[in-house]
Amino acid sequence: MKNVNVLIIGAGPAGSVCGYLLRKAGVDCLLVDCATFPRDKVCGGGLTPKAWHLLDELIPELHYDFQIVSRIRASINGKSCIDLAIDDERRTVRVVRRRDFDNLLLQSYIEAGGKFQHATFADFAENPDGSADYPIVVTFRSGEQVACRYLVGADGATSQVRQRIAPTSSHGFLWFEQYQPHPERTTPIMTVALSNHYSHGYYFVFPNQFHDVVGFGDKHTSKERFREVAAAMGTPLLADAPIHGAYIPRSSVVSPSPHVILIGDAGGFPNRASYEGLYYAFATAYNACEAIVTGRDFRKVNKTIFRKKRKEEIMDPLVYNRVFFSILRLIALSPRFVKACYNFFV
Repeated sequence: MKNVNVLIIGAGPAGSVCGYLLRKAGVDCLLVDCATFPRDKVCGGGLTPKAWHLLDELIPELHYDFQIVSRIRASINGKSCIDLAIDDERRTVRVVRRRDFDNLLLQSYIEAGGKFQHATFADFAENPDGSADYPIVVTFRSGEQVACRYLVGADGATSQVRQRIAPTSSHGFLWFEQYQPHPERTTPIMTVALSNHYSHGYYFVFPNQFHDVVGFGDKHTSKERFREVAAAMGTPLLADAPIHGAYIPRSSVVSPSPHVILIGDAGGFPNRASYEGLYYAFATAYNACEAIVTGRDFRKVNKTIFRKKRKEEIMDPLVYNRVFFSILRLIALSPRFVKACYNFFV
């Protein structure tokens, strides 16, 4: 049986950044994923200012391609609501192509001396030998087993690690995307549309360097519903382009064991309202590294984010309803207030 200090399941942004930080701290770790990179990932690819600033702090030498977006439009029930021009470069949104971005993060981990293995997680259990040094034993579908001090689940919304901890936990809402060629335009614009007909979700268009990511998700998402919404918004889906789908979780799961840690989407950390996940992927990756290096309990190191998730769950019923939409329309009447709100939240 192989022994390793930290075994990370999932080589997306949360897993790769966590592994990179651990390697920089001199911690031996093994990163495992069943996918072959580069691979596509359902996500608009938007890095909010707080997300890319945090990433710059965590991996300062990382150089990645992105599309700067300095204009954001939002509509409610088909009527223009907000048209925000961002004149401060440090407050702009960076839109990346997840296929390239995720692969670059994985390569940064490998270049830092990290070990990577293609394998599919099957189960974990306490070490039957009762080893205090390697208390967790992970089994892969191949039958191979690895004993570790810490198991980090970073395997996304349908996390198998989380399912072993909380079998009844929900995957969240299903979201769909399609990549479409850029229309002719002089300025990249990020578009978001809300509607009383969407249940706790929205339609969006995020432009990266290669194409527009057209997407939609809510409680009742289906491919047919996606087609209807996209057509109504003037961006009908292309018949010859694939539709990609994935879940975004809406509830956090806390591991009862200090030796098993859930981060990123696997821990259910995306924002409950905006569904932003990349910032929380980086933040929880950092907190997991901090907990492992210092020997502290992740539940304590990550308490600020857990507290924020609980507040979001309380506020969740107040968002995506007629009252909230009316408030947004009032806010939109003052461009200065819109900009102040944007700077505060992102």
